[in-house]
Amino acid sequence: MHRLLRSTNSRIPAIHNAPPEIIVAILEILGASSQTLPMGRKYRYIVRFTHVSSRLRNIAITTPTLWTRIEITDLPSTFELAKTCLQRSGSQKLDITISVGGRIGIKLPGILALVSYTAVRTERLSLNLVLRKENQWTDIQKTFQAFVSPCLDNLELKLRDDGGSVPEELRTISLPTQVPQLRSLALGQAFPPVQPTLLGSLRKLVLISDTRSSWPPTRLQGVLNECQQLEILELITEPETSALSRRPASRTPVPRERTHQSLPNLSRLVMKGQSFGFFSQLLLDLDAQKLEEVELEFDRNDSDDRVFDWASTSDPFHTVRLLSISVPSYCVDSEVHRFLPKAFPNVEELALFKYAWHLLRSFLPGPGEEDDGSRSVRYWTKLRGLSVADPDKQRCDSYCMEKLRAIEDYLRARSSNSLPCLEWAQVSSCDRVMMREGFDSTVEAVRGMLDDDDGLAFIFIEEH
Repeated sequence: MHRLLRSTNSRIPAIHNAPPEIIVAILEILGASSQTLPMGRKYRYIVRFTHVSSRLRNIAITTPTLWTRIEITDLPSTFELAKTCLQRSGSQKLDITISVGGRIGIKLPGILALVSYTAVRTERLSLNLVLRKENQWTDIQKTFQAFVSPCLDNLELKLRDDGGSVPEELRTISLPTQVPQLRSLALGQAFPPVQPTLLGSLRKLVLISDTRSSWPPTRLQGVLNECQQLEILELITEPETSALSRRPASRTPVPRERTHQSLPNLSRLVMKGQSFGFFSQLLLDLDAQKLEEVELEFDRNDSDDRVFDWASTSDPFHTVRLLSISVPSYCVDSEVHRFLPKAFPNVEELALFKYAWHLLRSFLPGPGEEDDGSRSVRYWTKLRGLSVADPDKQRCDSYCMEKLRAIEDYLRARSSNSLPCLEWAQVSSCDRVMMREGFDSTVEAVRGMLDDDDGLAFIFIEEH
């Protein structure tokens, strides 16, 4: 765009004389196209645009809506840009993202002062900080206790403790109470307090921990009991990569007694990185009559008999239509996955990530298995589409061929049991798979078992 505007082509000068609203529209497009740039550099294209001519610069710097994103990182230049954005944004609502890890002791007072100063017009606030001293946690607590923001809609707090002392249970952090418009809350390495006024209006809740700390089940239940308007719930455990991760991973305690957990408006549930026991217990307790999408990423195979008894002790989630499953290589042989078709009998779209495509054989009857009347349930009679993705690029073409044959076997088993054909199947693969023996015949076989002749699609992954 910069080169285009400086071109001597006779058609180009008209852009310099275009009405201001046209110029602003171009700048908004430039701003939208910069979203993929690294944090702290989202204004690169707009700043270049302002160097073209004094008229274009004046239009840009006097349009407050172009300067509402404030991003601060460890780079000193981002602090200066933040000051500029604050001046130029006028009274517009702000989208603030701050991610700082280095020299936090010096920077934290300024960061918290900025958060307090802009609170009255902050619409989205994301803080990702690495804390090293106890008083830094205290300072953040005090800031949020006094925080008043009438328009805050989205709050993300990711506070990593790098001071050497890591609690077995996540810290409970005070959250602002005077945020009447707050609808989305994400907490990393911190736990929300039971605040009915705050939690009762949430539509989305994301809780993130690492493998060193866990969610206390009773406290988690207390928080969810107040989230009766919740539509999206994400519980994520991320692997810890720092030196402190030498401590053995904690296992989230699973209560033995079943409790009733009602979330009447929940439509999407995401659980990643926890044990089978955690998954099964939460599903066992959950009452969600509007649940439509479920994403499960299994990590630890520490299942017990309660998982296998799930289908006989709990009501299925009949409303779930989209099910995504991700499984590491060391969990693919577990029989625990057999409960999934019974837990979610009406799935229409099934997405399998990492090594989860191995589970296709778990959704088929075993050799010599008799029909006990539940076979049609285990086959997902309403399934319309199947997606298989695997990031393993090392094993590549032969592995991709195994995935394709697994899909063929699954579709053939459905056909032999007189179940409805799938409409489509999507496979991620390397392009070398097309050279493998039997590729063409397998592709034709799969296509022949799909409702749509063009229902098989390949997404070719890049090889490094």
